[in-house]
Amino acid sequence: MTHREYEMHGGIASEHRFQLFDEPESRVEGVARFLYSGWQGGGPLLVVARPLHWALIQARLEANGCPVSALIAEGRLIALDAATTLASFLDDGQDTPNPVLFYKHIGTMVSRLSKRGRLHAYGEMADVLAEQARFSAAHGVEILWEQLGARESFTLLCGYASAHFGDPRDATSLRRICRTHTCVHADASDLLGTWLLNDRQSRYHTQEVAR
Repeated sequence: MTHREYEMHGGIASEHRFQLFDEPESRVEGVARFLYSGWQGGGPLLVVARPLHWALIQARLEANGCPVSALIAEGRLIALDAATTLASFLDDGQDTPNPVLFYKHIGTMVSRLSKRGRLHAYGEMADVLAEQARFSAAHGVEILWEQLGARESFTLLCGYASAHFGDPRDATSLRRICRTHTCVHADASDLLGTWLLNDRQSRYHTQEVAR
């Protein structure tokens, strides 16, 4: 794992994490653990995920004692569909997201939630693009999150499927995306993700992934 701790912009401290998951189960476990920690800390939660993933994550949170429905009713947790939200600021087939629309649909929500405590957000919008091999667009989305982190204080986890970067020709795209994050990680049980991020093992990833 490479880690830059919190990224400081004046008095604002944001954390922008990147994590590779080999299987849906590891994603569910990792994201549920991340969101559970945010809930225990008393802060609000934001989820922008595929509906199936969110259903599984929600079930895991509830099994662990997190009152998801109550949090949604209180406005402390907002769950959005990744593809629908992505379409609100990125036209189909385009690789350059609209920063004005991103702030309108995402930034204002983050700002509002952040007033209720330290926000923990989980996002899959860039992963949706990576699944389509639209790595330039995914990088653009991560840049917008990074810029938002200079204005608002939050902890964001961006989850990606390891398989989206399995082709060695995508190594440069993976490095570019990793460099927009403060923390790059794959659990030891996610063997492909670990291999992709470990430059000592992979001849395709020979550069440091963090700034």
